[in-house]
Amino acid sequence: MRNNQEILDIEKTLGCGTRANFNIEKLRYEKIIIMTDADVDGAHIASLLMTYFYKEMKPLIEHGHLYLAQPPLYRLHGNGKTFYVHSEEEKEDILKKEFKSNAKIHISRFKGLGEMGAQQLKNTTMSKEKRSLLQVSLEHFEGKTEDSLESFVEDLMGKKPEKRYDFIQKNAHFVENIDI
Repeated sequence: MRNNQEILDIEKTLGCGTRANFNIEKLRYEKIIIMTDADVDGAHIASLLMTYFYKEMKPLIEHGHLYLAQPPLYRLHGNGKTFYVHSEEEKEDILKKEFKSNAKIHISRFKGLGEMGAQQLKNTTMSKEKRSLLQVSLEHFEGKTEDSLESFVEDLMGKKPEKRYDFIQKNAHFVENIDI
């Protein structure tokens, strides 16, 4: 990790140090926003970055400085109206409420941030007025021991794949009789 230029750039840019040398007073930014594609690969990258911040700069999370940007999955356009939506459910809701059943609607599925034009990205994911952010917190672990949180992170992000497999088996909601 110490040889990764991007990680070194993040540490330098934030200016607050890491681990025992972390100093929240030296943090240069109020919000650190992880912005990745709205797909499985993007979620994986976001998970890795959150793990990095947890391991190296945990007080960022504890003091509420770490966020996840929520880019839209779809653009719905028709009858002079345009909507950017973040989920399949939201898409169906907008289609029912905002468009007549016989309306010609153009539905675009974004495969990644790179598919958006600069203005679309600015208006949907970067604009302070319009963007949707999720604050990363340790709220789920409040009242639990530090060891249980460390164990959870290690199980999911550590070097033992069987721990991840066990977690998935216990917590995933599997679909039966799927026709592909």
